[in-house]
Amino acid sequence: MPSDMESKYWDLAAKQLEGKTTPAEQEELHRWLAANPAHHAQYQTQQRLWQLTAPASAIEVDTDAAWQKVRAGIRTEKQQQTKVIPLFRSIWRVAASVALLIGLAWLIQYYCFPYFGMEVAEAGKVQRLVVLPDSSRVWLNKRSKLIYAADFDETTRTVQLEGEAFFDVQRDTLRPFIIKTEEAQIKVLGTSFNIRAYPEEEQVELAVATGKVALTAEEGTAAAIVTPGYAANLNRKNNVIKKQKISGENAWAWQSGRLQFKDRPLKEVLMDLERYYGVRLQLQNASLGDCRFTGNFQKTELQEALAVLTATLQLAYKEINNQTYILTGPGC
Repeated sequence: MPSDMESKYWDLAAKQLEGKTTPAEQEELHRWLAANPAHHAQYQTQQRLWQLTAPASAIEVDTDAAWQKVRAGIRTEKQQQTKVIPLFRSIWRVAASVALLIGLAWLIQYYCFPYFGMEVAEAGKVQRLVVLPDSSRVWLNKRSKLIYAADFDETTRTVQLEGEAFFDVQRDTLRPFIIKTEEAQIKVLGTSFNIRAYPEEEQVELAVATGKVALTAEEGTAAAIVTPGYAANLNRKNNVIKKQKISGENAWAWQSGRLQFKDRPLKEVLMDLERYYGVRLQLQNASLGDCRFTGNFQKTELQEALAVLTATLQLAYKEINNQTYILTGPGC
């Protein structure tokens, strides 16, 4: 069901269609609609339904002629009993029916067709390249979804992301590019960066290749400006953002299939491998994390990568389950 905040804005939308909003309410509604392309499309549908069911024009009444009829009726010895149906009661019944139809249409669209009027690009078991209306390019990782308008408006370029994607955004200083996820918003003018926002994961992760990127939490005041060579992670539970330095292009290695390490601490190598393969890699002894590793992997299977890593550092690895591995041995 819509949240209390969403209900507030849809009440404002209905008030706007009736022409009863104040300038401040109009500005607030405009900002909310511009921030989410799905909401904007739903509002346009409501607007079309409202126009198709516009109230009937006022009825003009000849009061002089009516008064003559009343006087004639008074002189009549035998008055006829007539049933009177108030005009305005009928009009209000029609208006109530129209409002009900509009409400039902909105509910059907909201729950059954949430992306009505939008473009939806999905990557299932394979990666996918999407070219947006402004020529920005988006590489979708597996199990990811991108929702966007067929044509961006004059003030913003807003998309919604579920999953992971690498963005190469065309620069436009007049129209910021905004990516909305479930818990975060990312805003840029023109740059390249990677976002990981799978619903089942605890964090929203942002890594920047070029330019500056602003990351803000949807709730609270947490915000960060991220520059090349750095990443920022937003914790979904407490809305805390933490920045950290990254090395090379390993943060978006899923796109190229290439992992590169040059004299890197083992603890950092394992972090990159975990991200790439989607597994957990643990050290039996924390001191092993300081061992240094140099090597490259090009679309290498996990078992092969672990074999190379452990042989190089005189370690061994053991599979706990298909998602967790532990590294043991003297090391270095």
